[in-house]
Amino acid sequence: MQGKITPLSELRPMNTLYNVHVRVSRTWEYRGKSEKNPLIHFDMVVIDQKGYAMYYEVPPQVVDQFKQYFQEGKVLYICNACVERAKPGYRVVDGPYILKLIMRTQIFEGNSNDTNFPKYVFSLTPIEMLPQYARRTDRFLDVIGKIIAISNAAVVRNTSGDLMMRRLITLQDHKGNTIDLSLSGQRALEFDAEAVFHIGQNHHVIAIFVGTLMKIYREDYKFLSGTSACRWYINENDIPAMRTFQRGLPSQVTPIKKLELQSEDYMEQGVEEKTLFDLKQIDPLTDKNKRFQCTVTLISIPEKEQWCYRACRVCNSRMIPGDDGYQCTKIDGCSCKQYDWKYKVCFRGADDTHSLEFMFFEKKGVELIGKSAKTLRKQHDPSSIPPEISQWISHKFIFIVKVLFKRSVRNMDPSFEVVMIKQRHGKQATLPNIIQSVSNDDLPPLVTISSKQKTDQQSLSYTPQFTDIQDMDVDQQSDAWDTTENHSKSQINDNDDKKHEEQKRKKLKIEG
Repeated sequence: MQGKITPLSELRPMNTLYNVHVRVSRTWEYRGKSEKNPLIHFDMVVIDQKGYAMYYEVPPQVVDQFKQYFQEGKVLYICNACVERAKPGYRVVDGPYILKLIMRTQIFEGNSNDTNFPKYVFSLTPIEMLPQYARRTDRFLDVIGKIIAISNAAVVRNTSGDLMMRRLITLQDHKGNTIDLSLSGQRALEFDAEAVFHIGQNHHVIAIFVGTLMKIYREDYKFLSGTSACRWYINENDIPAMRTFQRGLPSQVTPIKKLELQSEDYMEQGVEEKTLFDLKQIDPLTDKNKRFQCTVTLISIPEKEQWCYRACRVCNSRMIPGDDGYQCTKIDGCSCKQYDWKYKVCFRGADDTHSLEFMFFEKKGVELIGKSAKTLRKQHDPSSIPPEISQWISHKFIFIVKVLFKRSVRNMDPSFEVVMIKQRHGKQATLPNIIQSVSNDDLPPLVTISSKQKTDQQSLSYTPQFTDIQDMDVDQQSDAWDTTENHSKSQINDNDDKKHEEQKRKKLKIEG
């Protein structure tokens, strides 16, 4: 190889190409949100002899040509490497520039046993400080801890609706702080859980995980997420940070625990299938933790329902205007002033028995619509339903749902959150019969009858005259309509009263 070797710390994005001498520390493939997607680019972290690290991006069209060199631990001479400014987010190493392979780049293999090159690169963040990085995507996080629990690998469904593997690992620091780490996809399968669990029954298992992100599920569950960029080093004696961590551990070992993670297919077992009329009868108090399966056709979007809301970045609760910007509405208080737009899409769904409300929150909203609420909010107001949402009217699905407790206890009919889109049946030509039966489109108009104008009652005669009703069939022999007998009885009573008064006067004269 000809040309000057430039240390990584001296590289700048100029109109020149560089030669570098580096070790490949770690590699991964980036395919976007799903591992089934085509390769977007191949990624590496490389280290030079001085321990300076840089991110290296390889375009997919040249991966096959150089694939033999892209192995962790190899020492390489990379000629004609291009330097660019680092992206603003998802930085694997802390640095303003990155290396990028171009068509003119040449690679030669060096001495991989050269001990002058470090093997590992990381920047550790204490477990107790991790929560402050929740939802931040400016850089990946590296963490060290003792493994105290580990789960099986289970099949779950990601935000794109694809089934993928997931494994949970619990890490603990010297102070007893813990954090859950979720390994996804291929990373969940690559992790040797059996060996870790076996060793961890009698020995401490110390691990460093690199390339993770801090995330929040629902309101308060914060965890580390490890996807394609994640790598780990377990009980490596040649890592000084790991030996230092070991010195702070007690001599007595607490065996690693097993966590049971339910698979998606297991979660579907025992889920009772119900019609919407059956779901209408459930009790939000006693059935709030149950899941149900139902077949639903989306028929409308309720009026005055906004499709997104300002969600607190810490706890996902709704944000409302306050004295100094927006404030969180969480009951037990939250000091966060920042928010993100999240989905809260409400559909009216129906089958042939009834219609009910179904709510899609951020995760299932993204799965249904294909875009985040943040992206859609840039183009549409919360009170105006975007076509990306309204297009799902008349589409039929099989959902697994659970009752929305707070919303249901305030209304006669319960509302449900969609927790899984199990099957899609596409757009339907006709709506369920229950909707057609209550439609007004096919009914003739009714003739409206208004009340008469108000009339002064004193102007009416004592006996109402039913002149506006003709040919009424009335039994004229009925006592109700015969006034002769009543009139005769009245005259007899008057004569008896006069006779009684006359006799009284005569009696008074005699006594006087």
